[in-house]
Amino acid sequence: MSEKKLSALGRSMGRQMIKSWEAPQFTHFSVADCGNMIAYRKSLPVKVSYTTILIKAAADTIAEFPIMNASWDDGTKIIMHDHIHIGVAVDTKRGLLVPVIRDADQKSLEEIHQAMEEIKEKSPKGNFSMEDLSGGTFVISNLGMFNIHAFSAIVNAPNGAIISVGKMEEVPIVKNGEIVIGKTMKIALNMDHRVIDGATGARFLTALVERLENLGKE
Repeated sequence: MSEKKLSALGRSMGRQMIKSWEAPQFTHFSVADCGNMIAYRKSLPVKVSYTTILIKAAADTIAEFPIMNASWDDGTKIIMHDHIHIGVAVDTKRGLLVPVIRDADQKSLEEIHQAMEEIKEKSPKGNFSMEDLSGGTFVISNLGMFNIHAFSAIVNAPNGAIISVGKMEEVPIVKNGEIVIGKTMKIALNMDHRVIDGATGARFLTALVERLENLGKE
């Protein structure tokens, strides 16, 4: 038997997970038809990642549902944040970190792409500053690059919600009464029930999926 001593970051993550797990959480699941998203990505002058597209779509949808951007405080109030700061869960040599893209709803897709490129450059070694990792109001975790069909991530307290995205899969889809082959992506929305109720979460996730499915049609 051997032991592995926790780093300062590991101890901090452990405390944060306990704090997060104390929140009464629940999950909504949905599936997005990715056909238009794929075509939209191919039409762009710069090859952006699907995570970049998800961040932009989520930020724009959160702007329509401000409670999704709120935080639980101390049992007496909920904090309604003025800015939409999207945290992106990334795997690093230092462990799981969540760098933040600030004012994501005010950024263009190209600006979010640039921010993601900076995150990608820092991720292998986890060379993020405390400023890079602070202030997030909503989190996206995408494991689509792995063989993960769907998963349910823990809300990062004190945030009210987190989105979990699985791999894009080729599946039979019914369109106009006929079965065709298409690609879909499973999306899970975990929420702190003290902040967000089920109907609001359902409306938000429905709106997000509709936005993703209609990319390029605007």
